Amino acid sequence: MLTANQKNQLMKRLYTICYVSKASVDITKDDVKEIFKITESSNNATDISGILLYSFGNFFQVLEGEKKDLVHLYEEKIKKDTRHSNIYEVFSREIESPIFSNYLTQFQTITTSIQLNEIRNYLKANRTNAMSDKLSRLLKPFMIFD
Repeated sequence: MLTANQKNQLMKRLYTICYVSKASVDITKDDVKEIFKITESSNNATDISGILLYSFGNFFQVLEGEKKDLVHLYEEKIKKDTRHSNIYEVFSREIESPIFSNYLTQFQTITTSIQLNEIRNYLKANRTNAMSDKLSRLLKPFMIFD
């Protein structure tokens, strides 16, 4: 049974954007914590789901939500943020249903290996399309970051 939030998401034009980027050389642990805090708060306030990871000087993010919200966020904020560079867009496309819809109802920043393993297990159990497999492969470099 779908929650009210999930039903509402289905009525909108669902979209996903996934990217990896290189953190700026002068970024600190406190900077990363602040990025996580603001990202989680902002995305939850605007009904954007997905995950954000940081490891070995790289960010990995999956965003899911209404197309106009994601494109604006990605083009106007993420791509213009000087705290990272070398942004590589893994995919950007419409989706029938969010990959993370059954994982959590809110956006989550991943800060422990336990959380990362939970996501990998979730993706394995919920292989709904090729994107689930692709995300599982992309998560491998982030497996050691506690």
